[in-house]
Amino acid sequence: MLEWDDLRTFLAVARHGSLSAAARALKVTQTTMGRRLEGLHERSGARLLQRTPQGFVLTQAGEEVMGAVERMEEEALRVERRITGQDNRLEGLVRVTAVEALGSRVLTPILAQLHVRYPEILVELSAQSRPVSLARRETDIAVRIGAFTEPDVVARRAGEIELCAYAATSYLEARGLPDFATGAPGHARLVFAPPEDARSDMSRPGQDWLAGLMHAAAVGFTSNSHEALLQAALGGMGVAALPRGMGDGAMARSEAQVGPTLVRLETPSAAPRVGIWIGLHEDTRHTPRIRVVADALHEGLQAVGAQLAGA
Repeated sequence: MLEWDDLRTFLAVARHGSLSAAARALKVTQTTMGRRLEGLHERSGARLLQRTPQGFVLTQAGEEVMGAVERMEEEALRVERRITGQDNRLEGLVRVTAVEALGSRVLTPILAQLHVRYPEILVELSAQSRPVSLARRETDIAVRIGAFTEPDVVARRAGEIELCAYAATSYLEARGLPDFATGAPGHARLVFAPPEDARSDMSRPGQDWLAGLMHAAAVGFTSNSHEALLQAALGGMGVAALPRGMGDGAMARSEAQVGPTLVRLETPSAAPRVGIWIGLHEDTRHTPRIRVVADALHEGLQAVGAQLAGA
């Protein structure tokens, strides 16, 4: 007889296409995921997934049961969310996901203050570039750039981020200030390139804006990490569009240590701004420990709003 873990394995591999990605989604090892998949095929007496050079794909049998298994998952998750919603303790685990540019430098200090008041609440902060589902209980709280579109999600706007152009003093000494009026010929642009399935509400405005200013410049570096982009800019590789809190923070740290190494550039057009949103699922929004963490994040982001938005 098939168990729910068997069906969760089937869904994870079908959705992600590989054992490694499915294992990360379910927080198990790749070996465990492979063993579970083989066990599923043995117990079911049918092959639901077939390995191909491009990854796992559904067989005809898999396609026939996929919809039914997804409905089972939704019912199981609904029960789990309802149970969580009745938990009145101000203790236990709360999972928070956020874009990398906010996670370590902005949210961690806020969560550190929360820990002083509620030491029994354990917060697990994960930096994610891909969309994370509140409905599937992949997280309890999501901090995103851009509004939520999923059903049954309750969201609050917590502020906004300004994206500015930055370059190292060593880069500017070598190449001079970019002439944005002519598209910055002879300069290098650093490009943020998130995974295809990642939300790009923050990356697209900044990258489109910088590309317009530097249309005659070469691409000097690409990465799916804003932290890597910051380090590339500090290393003199080119001009990057970075969240103001990240860029100005690096400027302040460099000035306090060895002199300024990063400069925020004056640009002919205003830097774009994007909204910061905090989302909870409707079923768990009143769970005290989740509510306390969400409120602390909202208050903390509003407190540092001027720094993030360049006010």
